[in-house]
Amino acid sequence: MASKRKRLNLKEKIDVLEVAEKEKLSIRSLAERSHVVITQISELLKDKEGIRKMWVLDSNENLKFRKTEKRKTSEIDEVLMKWFRSARAKNIPVSGVLLQEKARELGESLGLETFKASNGWLEKFRTRHNISLKQICGEEKSVNPNEVTDWIGKLKYLLKGYDDRDIFNADETGVF
Repeated sequence: MASKRKRLNLKEKIDVLEVAEKEKLSIRSLAERSHVVITQISELLKDKEGIRKMWVLDSNENLKFRKTEKRKTSEIDEVLMKWFRSARAKNIPVSGVLLQEKARELGESLGLETFKASNGWLEKFRTRHNISLKQICGEEKSVNPNEVTDWIGKLKYLLKGYDDRDIFNADETGVF
């Protein structure tokens, strides 16, 4: 079933603004005339300056846009991807919650009050950048190398009297 909602394109929005100024109609009558809901007309009247700027800047009259701060959110994406790549290069496990928190911090630092790093935003971010959040596994990635050298030094002290052929790796043998 087709959606009953209608979104006005840029030319239609400009036409509605002109009618509103000339005929001084109510929001309800403008909505009925345009076949849209009242809230869409009220939002259009609140943001008439922004719509007129878009009309002057963009000649595409079929443009349908929503109020977003596209430039700043793309800036968040860019900075967040740099951070994500550096964290993964250091073998730091990155979860969705961590990505959301970092995105919120970036949004605040860029002065975006309306930006929310929601679960929907996270899914779209992951899709845009082809990120799958999987667990890091393997012996090499799971242990800090400094701890390994300390542990080997302690182990050599404990196993002084044993020959190398008597020492086995625990993950290669069954412990009974």
